Amino acid sequence: MRVSNLRVESAGLPISDYRILESDLEFRSLDASGHSYPEGRSEWRRLSTDEIALHFRLNTVVSQWLIDKLTRSQSDEEGQHPSLRAA
Repeated sequence: MRVSNLRVESAGLPISDYRILESDLEFRSLDASGHSYPEGRSEWRRLSTDEIALHFRLNTVVSQWLIDKLTRSQSDEEGQHPSLRAA
């Protein structure tokens, strides 16, 4: 299982953590010190397609990170094909 993480921090503001877990984009929020909020508010949750689309419409750092990950993943897959064919 491959996991890729992104942490978005701004001084004094809550921390936003994102991760790609299998084919899902997940999110959690931590307090400014990096600690979990009480009552499960910091548990990972899967972002909806509408939430992901909003990141792309607003050209957020999350959308740029996703583009980078998708581009690299695609390049890695393309790079593997010739060696697979040779085998």
